Amino acid sequence: MNFDSIDLPILRFLTSFVGKSLLFDHLVHAVSRYDTFKGVVMMSLLWFAWFVRPAGGSLGATGIDDEAARRVRLMLVLAGSVATVVLSRVLQLVFHIHQRPILANLGLNFPPFMDAGSVNHWNSFPSDHSMLFFSLSTGLWMVDRRLGWLGFFWSAVVIDLPRVYLGIHYPSDVFAGAILGVLCMVGFLALPLRELAERALAWGNQHRALFYWIAFMVTEQVAHLFDDFRKLGFTLLGHVEG
Repeated sequence: MNFDSIDLPILRFLTSFVGKSLLFDHLVHAVSRYDTFKGVVMMSLLWFAWFVRPAGGSLGATGIDDEAARRVRLMLVLAGSVATVVLSRVLQLVFHIHQRPILANLGLNFPPFMDAGSVNHWNSFPSDHSMLFFSLSTGLWMVDRRLGWLGFFWSAVVIDLPRVYLGIHYPSDVFAGAILGVLCMVGFLALPLRELAERALAWGNQHRALFYWIAFMVTEQVAHLFDDFRKLGFTLLGHVEG
């Protein structure tokens, strides 16, 4: 599968701005590198949706204004986000479409401080970041339209665009990731899991301390795309193979 006719013109345009301002290039790199600007912000939107109390049903036609129904949907959104992370990694390992732009010797002007050794060398299609955060934004949109639109904007401009600018992903990677993320969440929420989520919420209301401890741990790991667990897995795999 060849996306060069779409990807390369966009990459040439974006990289034409590289070097115009060293401060801007480093700022883009910092935004792309630190999870505070990515998963932490997106997970904070989910926590906000969990605790917000619409005054007089102010969400109205823009979302779900019943607290219990909203929280059940948010639990399913979180579960769907975890499933999307797993699927995105599987797709990256199964597909063999292209390396990351910075590794592909395209002759483009990526920021000189970008270290090609700092990115993994497997297939970059589709973008796992794009899949996860567009999936999450879709779920938020189904709960509160305003939070959903904010999530879509943040995912596209703050998370995806810098990764293309820096040569971590092709435009097709993030576009396909966005489409797949939306479809994954829509499909996951269509599954007959509502009763299970309602039971989990009822259990959580009876065991609030344990419930919120688990919720924090899960959302913290999703915010970092389970990076610690992936590194641990690779370490253990290397030890076993050695």
